[in-house]
Amino acid sequence: MTEKVSVRTDASKADVAKQPDAPKPTASDGTAIVVDSKGRSLKIKPLDVLYESRLTRTLGGEVAMNMAYMLGFVFPAASVCEIDGEEVPAPQTQREIDASIQRLGREGLTAVMTYMQEKVGTQVETEAGIKN
Repeated sequence: MTEKVSVRTDASKADVAKQPDAPKPTASDGTAIVVDSKGRSLKIKPLDVLYESRLTRTLGGEVAMNMAYMLGFVFPAASVCEIDGEEVPAPQTQREIDASIQRLGREGLTAVMTYMQEKVGTQVETEAGIKN
């Protein structure tokens, strides 16, 4: 099953609903807004290295070594700072991480991961173009 995801960085929820196929720019502060298959606007903020380090220590070394869990659930859930314009605090404990994952559900996580994969792909293409 393919889910449709839309990304906006300079739009209100109403604007996102009007233009679901808009380009996928990134705001100057690095945030982006994606719309999941439930129609929720999810504002994504890049995680800084210190916060990633704290999450790793919070979860413990054994859990943090599980890259599928960290990259597929923890980091995407922790990067969401707003849902439908409502601020979402950054999770600090395992319980808060679990709550963030639950709140987003499969639809939200899919939208965030799709955006992250596209962003990484774009960066790789840009870097390859610079090297050539």
